[in-house]
Amino acid sequence: METPLATIGILLIFAGIIFLIISAIQSTDVKSGGAAVIFIGPIPIALGTDKKWALTALITGIIIYILYIIYRNKIY
Repeated sequence: METPLATIGILLIFAGIIFLIISAIQSTDVKSGGAAVIFIGPIPIALGTDKKWALTALITGIIIYILYIIYRNKIY
C-alpha cells in the first residue's frame, strides 16, 4: 500500500520533468548552473558552479537539517 507522500513525491518528479522539457523547447539562450548538498553527519556541505548556487544549496541544506531535527523530535 502506497502512502500519500510517496504518491505526491512521484507526481512532483513527473511535473519537474515536464517543466524541464517545456523550458528546453521554449528557450534558445541557455545559461546552466547547478549545485549539490552533501551531508556528513549533521553538517551540510554545499557545492555549486558559482557563489549564488553554492549559497542556495547551503541554505537548502540547512533548512532540510532543521526539518529533520523537528521531525525526529516529533517521533520520539
